[in-house]
Amino acid sequence: MHWLDLVTNIISRVPIERALFSPRDNTKALEEFIDKQNKSPAGKSASTTIQEPPRAPETQIEAPSKEKPMITTQEEKASSIEAGCIPCAIGHFGTCSGLLNEAVRFAKKDGVGSSEVIDRVNMCLDELNAMERVDLRPEMIIDLPDWEKELANRSLTASRSTRHGLEGLTTGDDLEKVAANTQKARAEIGRKWFKERLARMPKEEKAKLAEKAIEKLEEE
Repeated sequence: MHWLDLVTNIISRVPIERALFSPRDNTKALEEFIDKQNKSPAGKSASTTIQEPPRAPETQIEAPSKEKPMITTQEEKASSIEAGCIPCAIGHFGTCSGLLNEAVRFAKKDGVGSSEVIDRVNMCLDELNAMERVDLRPEMIIDLPDWEKELANRSLTASRSTRHGLEGLTTGDDLEKVAANTQKARAEIGRKWFKERLARMPKEEKAKLAEKAIEKLEEE
């Protein structure tokens, strides 16, 4: 076959660029490209990091605290009293007076040294101590009105007199004298307080007090 026919036949079957040019070896170029990519900072493959979705801040739940029971001491109770309590003092005097009257009866029967007499004398002293150290302490009466302050001081004087008389008790006559003085002081202070209170009571309160008194009479 003529060589021209042979070339024409090959061209018709194979693309001309493959017939005229040998296939290009791209292996070296590929290797160079990969090497450049590895050396380039931008070419380094970044490590894949899986970011977790943001978590809501954890709320710490505190265990319920065990509250200690409140224990109120005698001094705290006294501090909660806004002012000296004259009716309280009258109550202490009334209790003490009743105890001493009972003690007098036992003393006439069993003598001043009997347990019944001594027990009642000691209970009376407890009442007086509570009045002096709690209800009528100086800081409790300093802000009282003048008329109540005068009654508070009078109550303290009578209380000390009764206490000293009981502490020096030796005979039944001594006991009877102390009991009489205590009852007298209690009656005078009680009358004075009620009269002064009624004199200073607003008209509205007086009307209510009168209504309550009438209701009591009607019930009887």
